[in-house]
Parts: sequence; C-alpha cells; structure tokens
Amino acid sequence: MPSVLIDESFPEHDANELARLESFNKHLFRPNTYLHKWWARRSGTTFRFILKQLVQETRLRDYYAAGGLEGITILDPMMGGGTTLHEAIRLGANVIGYDLDPVPVLQVRASLSQIPVEEKEQVFRNFLKILEKKLRPYFQTRCLTCSEPAEVQFMLYGVRKLCRCGEALVIDSFLLREEPDGHHKRIEDYYPTMEVKRGRERWRLFEKGNARCKVCDQLPGNSIEPPFAARYVPLVTVGRCQTHGQFFKAVDKHDLDITVKAKKAAARINLPDKASLRVLGGPKSSDLLSKKIEYYSDLFTPRQLLYISAAKALLNNVEVKHRLWLALLVSTSLEFNSGLCGYKGSEQRRPGAIRHVFSHHAYSFPYTSLENNPVFSQKTSGTLRRLFENRIMDAGVWAVAPIERKPAPTGWRKYAVLGEIDGGLECSSMEQLIGQKRRFILEQRDSSRMPLPDESVDYVVTDPPYFDSVQYSDLSHYFRVWLQWFLPNDANWTFAPLSSAVAETKTNTKKYRAVLTAILQECNRALRRPHGRVIFTFHHWRAEAWIQLTLALKAAGFKLVNSYTVHSENPISVHIRQLKALKHDSILILQPKELGLAKSRFTRGQSISGDDSFSFCRDSARLLGYCLDSEHQDSEIERIWRTALGD
Repeated sequence: MPSVLIDESFPEHDANELARLESFNKHLFRPNTYLHKWWARRSGTTFRFILKQLVQETRLRDYYAAGGLEGITILDPMMGGGTTLHEAIRLGANVIGYDLDPVPVLQVRASLSQIPVEEKEQVFRNFLKILEKKLRPYFQTRCLTCSEPAEVQFMLYGVRKLCRCGEALVIDSFLLREEPDGHHKRIEDYYPTMEVKRGRERWRLFEKGNARCKVCDQLPGNSIEPPFAARYVPLVTVGRCQTHGQFFKAVDKHDLDITVKAKKAAARINLPDKASLRVLGGPKSSDLLSKKIEYYSDLFTPRQLLYISAAKALLNNVEVKHRLWLALLVSTSLEFNSGLCGYKGSEQRRPGAIRHVFSHHAYSFPYTSLENNPVFSQKTSGTLRRLFENRIMDAGVWAVAPIERKPAPTGWRKYAVLGEIDGGLECSSMEQLIGQKRRFILEQRDSSRMPLPDESVDYVVTDPPYFDSVQYSDLSHYFRVWLQWFLPNDANWTFAPLSSAVAETKTNTKKYRAVLTAILQECNRALRRPHGRVIFTFHHWRAEAWIQLTLALKAAGFKLVNSYTVHSENPISVHIRQLKALKHDSILILQPKELGLAKSRFTRGQSISGDDSFSFCRDSARLLGYCLDSEHQDSEIERIWRTALGD
C-alpha cells in the first residue's frame, strides 16, 4: 500500500500559526475566493497544509513550494465557498466541485475562470459610468457650508418604536463619529432638543440600552405595522462637497424631497415577479416573517431598488463572458446596500464603516440603519468602486501571482509563490481531465448521486456543513432571488433549499445523517484504492452533532486513520464574540473501512472537558475514531457520546 503522509504526519504548529493570522482577515489572505458572500469559510492556509501532505515528491511538500499535485484529481462534493478547489488547483491538481446551491457554483466558476483584469476594468468602468448617470440625481444633497450640490455618501436612520406615550426613535448610539481633536459628532449636534419633527409627526430620540420612556417608564417595543422601509426615519445625511469635503448634517427638506422623488420613481421600475421574491420561511428567514417581512424586496429602500433595477437593465447588455462576475459583484454589494445594514463608523479607526447584513451569520435588525450610496465617487465601505477594487482587481492580480505569509524575525513577511496560478480551464467531462493539470469541473447537483466512475478520484477534501451551525441555503436566498433575475439561464433556480445537509431544527437531526451518509457513500465508491482518503474539518459542541456524524461515517463504510487540531475562528468575530464558541477544527483523515488496519489506534476516553476549545476538538475526534473502529450498535454509540459530552 503506498504511504499517504497525512496518515502519520501533519505540521499542526505551523498550520495553527498561519490559520490564527489568517482568521483575522481571511479575505486579504485569499482574495480570489471572496468574490461573493458565503458563510463559515475555513482558512485557505489550513487546506493548503492538508493538500501539501498529499504530495508524493518530498521536496514539493514544503508549504512555500509551488505545485506538487499535478496528475491528481481532488473532489469536493460540498464545496461551499470553494476553498478546496482554489487551493488544489494552485498546486496543479484537477478539481471537481459540486454543490446543491447555485451561488457557490457560480462564484467558483467566476473566480477560477481566467479573464484579464484589464478587460474587467474596462467593462466595469463602462457599467459604472452609465449606472452613476442613472442614480446620481437620487443621491444628491447640499453642502452644509456652501449650500452647493454635493454627493450623498450615506444616510443614517432611526427605528420607530412604541411605548404608551406614542412613538419614539431609537438608535444604537448617540455618538456618530469620534474625531482626532476630541470634538466628536453626536446626534445632539443635529437635534438639540432630542426631538425629530416631520410635518405633524414628532418623535423623541432614545439610545439603545437607555431607551426607557421618562413619562410612562416603558421600554419602547417593536412597531411592526408599517412596511419595513417605513419603520425607519431618516436622521442624518453624510455627504461630500468637492470644496469642503465630508460633512454631517440633519436631514433637511431638500433631502426628504429627493427621497420622495426616489419613491415615486421606484413605483415605476421593473422588478422580478413578486412570487419569486417571497420569503420562504426557513430556519433563519422565519425571523423576517416574524417581523411581517414577506418579500425580500421589502428590505430595500426605494433608492436601493432603483439601483438593483438599473443594474439589471445594464447587465442585459454586458458581453456574456463578463456578465457572470459582474452580476455576482452587484449581488454581493446588496449585503452593504440594504435596510438591514447597520452603522459601525463612529470609531476613528473605521470611519463610515457599514455593518453588513450577515455580520452575525443571521438576520439582525439594526437600530441605526445605514442607507449607502452604491455609486459614491470614493472607494468607501460597501460601494461598487471599493468592492470592485478588492474582489475583482486585487483578486485577479493575486490569482496570477499568489502571495503567502512567512514567519520573519519581526513578525511576518509576504512571500510570492512563483509558478502557481489560482485559476484553470473548465471541462465538462472526466475524459477531459486525463493527462491535464489545473482543469476543473463544476456542477450544481445533489452529491448523493455523482456522475463519477468507480475509483476515479484520488482524494475527497471538503468542509461539510457543521450540523445546525449555519443555515447556508436559507440565508443565501437573500441573494438568489436577485441572481435568478440577473442570470436566469446560468443555474437551476428551482432547487429545494431545505434539502441541504443541515439540521434546521432539533427535531430533524437525523436528516443531517441521512444526507451526509448518501454523499459519503458516493465518495467511498469514487475513491481510488488503496491511497484514496476522505479528509474534512469539523467541530461542534453538541453530542447530537457528533452522533449523527459518527453514524453517517459508519454507514458509509469509513474509519478514522488520524486526526489533527487546528485554529479556525477569530475569537473577536462578531458572530461568536459574546459566545462560548469553538475556535478550532478537527481535521479528520478517513479511509474506506476495508482498507483499514486490523488494530485500532483509538481508545475510549471518559468525559470530554468543554473548558478548552483545542482539547475538546482533539478528544472528540479521538472518540469518533474509537466509535468507528468499534462494533457497537447505534444506540450504544449514542450513549457513549452523550456520556462523554454530558448531554
């Protein structure tokens, strides 16, 4: 049997150091994988280390050596953000990626396809020039100093809340901007009486966390009767004058007149059929329905809908080879251009920054809502200019000359990996991979039925859904409803989001096992013998997650060869900052059970402590290995896990 290095060895220390560094700014380490929003991405450095342990030639196993997987075929049947495919194709492998959701497939296709950045830049300039002309009249204000026409950068809104005395407006913080000279901008500067007047309507201003009414001593509650956009009242306009630069001011009559003009214009635009915009009511989108938000279009202001409609009309006239990446760019910009966007720009270190829609990996409803100008002339947070520079230009430059980080005496330095390219040529059949390198096959499909011959792939390297942690397909419907309109013929838009390998509720945990079992059985069939391995990362606090994973692997005929533990999450990430969250992954190395060693290398421990993320993941992986080696019945495996994790 040929040896596979990762069975016995993995540079955990080095992998942890790089993963810890990458976790703070993953998009900077791997810009070409971040064209479009996707959730729970793992560190690219970790997967490069994994793949380097599959290289046969010793001198090419070094992390910073180019290539090493030429002639090898790597499969990722649950490719999500595409980390495996990007890392493997850089090393010269041929790659196959499947996903049930069309968004990952389209994103990976766009980011692996090699189109010169100079071409993209010209296409984008033409697109933006026309888009600016259409939208500029709706993002105009007047300079606070000279009263000349000025550009709106963004507008801040407060949310309407009810108490016994009537309505009030609540915002996240009265502090709007910290200034270096100590003269901070506060809401009181623009509303000295702390009261907002709009015609006959009056609202008192409150700060979140300190919003108890002084009259009725009640905390203002939700006001959910008006349409979502009408639940927010514009308070502060932030603009830019060509002469006087940026300014903050209270929303004035001119600003309000333009919003009315935009509302009238939005009533006449073309949008997708209403039925296609309906909120489906999944585990996360049910939060929208509970707020009486029935259509995704309800989440956008009239100006934002004008932007979407204008972009769609222009996309229809874009050359086909450029339409995909440009449509994805517009789609991902909606995470920064929606009524669900919040404001985190008060601090000096990130002035004007937008809290994007999925910063918490769920739908959250801000008190201070930020309406961004997507065609603002500066490369500020959430604008098309900024997104194009980061996700298209920077990504394209990086793709043809990838940069890694390398330890240095004073910290880290950038290291160019000469000879690698993060891109390749798309193929439509396995025959087209023979004798080639850096070829890729992508399909939107159910991986429980893969069109692969027996023993046709060398390794399966993937990152499956983590049980119930992130409801990928449900969340991505926020983008799918628009992408379906932009790219009607590029995907199967009628797939069932709830058929993914995620346990949406505590009552359907066996669904996760059933879906994963079917996929893993197909992986077993497709693996070449005897060197073929299935490798993936996993973590979860709950015994139920480990039980269903164990039973799926057992039913699919796998045993654990070895496991390693690596850093995975930035501890200050917004979605886990206040939680007792696991910050490590178990890397699980599995092989078909009929090829396994006669003697087990894993022993059953007692209880697994949850005090430490690293040891919890390490010990859970070892218990997984013991259970897969054992002859225990399913019920006994379940009892072992519940005893070990204290469930």
